[in-house]
Amino acid sequence: MSKIFFLASFLTVSLVGAQKLTKENVTGFWKLKEAGFYEGKKKMIKEFDNCRLMRNYAIREDGFAIYNYVEGKSGDCSPSEPRLSFWRVVENRIQFYVDDKNILEEVEVTINKDHTITFSSYIPEPKKVDGDILAEKIVNTVHYDVLEKQY
Repeated sequence: MSKIFFLASFLTVSLVGAQKLTKENVTGFWKLKEAGFYEGKKKMIKEFDNCRLMRNYAIREDGFAIYNYVEGKSGDCSPSEPRLSFWRVVENRIQFYVDDKNILEEVEVTINKDHTITFSSYIPEPKKVDGDILAEKIVNTVHYDVLEKQY
């Protein structure tokens, strides 16, 4: 009986603690705070200067999203052409897309306790690259961006 109670309690806590991604969680203007990738289970933070930290997402309630990508070095920033797309929530992910056949980017979203969100590469199945172990490692590397909402 105690095992059943423990299991039921665990499932209840797990379900209550599970994050539900909604439009309200992600709409707004989000500026890059940190970025990097995972090597195994270790988080590798990329060094960014003020130019790259100007990257941002404007995720609008009307279903449009604008991504602004900035490169360069402090004092010589080079913004790219803003990327306009549609967006939608799919389970724990956001899809940025042009139409149903052209998904530009798909990211898993984690809502953090400090009111930031993390976008992580969505790789449902590891990709195979014939004869090129390095290329295979690169395409299967999970990258992440920690974004901070601007008010």
